[in-house]
Amino acid sequence: MNIEAYISSGILEAYALGELSEKERVEVENNLKQFPALRRELAQIEEAQERLLMKAAVQPSPAVRKELFARLD
Repeated sequence: MNIEAYISSGILEAYALGELSEKERVEVENNLKQFPALRRELAQIEEAQERLLMKAAVQPSPAVRKELFARLD
């Protein structure tokens, strides 16, 4: 397998986003078991996605936050 071509294909990003078919997901998971380089790349993708999501996150106003936690109690 050409690891660089596989990484460049975008399939790991699609996997991390849950956008693959069942067949594709199983294939990626089998490849992840076999190739440590793919596991490392997937970890980097997931970390980057988390950083982007945290940057885009909207903080609730203190009043909304207080009301939300009051309802949860």
